[in-house]
Amino acid sequence: MIALKVLEVKAFMGKLFQKNDFDGFLLSEAEVQTAAGYKINGHRSRSFYTEEEFAKLPETDFLRWEELKSLVFQMIRGSRTPQQLSVVFRLPGAKLEELRESSGARVKPEEIEGAYLNIRFQAGELRLVTAVGYQTFVADKALEREFDFFIREFLKAKELVFEEM
Repeated sequence: MIALKVLEVKAFMGKLFQKNDFDGFLLSEAEVQTAAGYKINGHRSRSFYTEEEFAKLPETDFLRWEELKSLVFQMIRGSRTPQQLSVVFRLPGAKLEELRESSGARVKPEEIEGAYLNIRFQAGELRLVTAVGYQTFVADKALEREFDFFIREFLKAKELVFEEM
């Protein structure tokens, strides 16, 4: 787990909402607090789709960020910044498996609940926290280190400026 502070908030938000830089992530949940509060559960509702549509989806458990970012953006648009914005991204299964293998972690895929990037904007500051969730206790931290490295490199590749806290 690492905690990061984004130093150029406007640049980050532009990439988050107006570019496709984060579209590869799945949305676990989002919360927005403006004049009203909103909460979005990123779980995909299977009953919304026909069997054929559902079978064609690359990820069936969670919606991709690209499917919901315009909705979240509409919630925060306006002359005032939101009091709070919280977005929890989840790494897609194929990328998580790739990181698990490259890390050399001695953990089985079914023991991993998910790898998360928590984004929180509040009081003009933007902070990121990474986390890996497991189904049971896991002493091996190799996957967590690999995920943290991946997130740092991802942010650098997107030219997003941050500092570790």
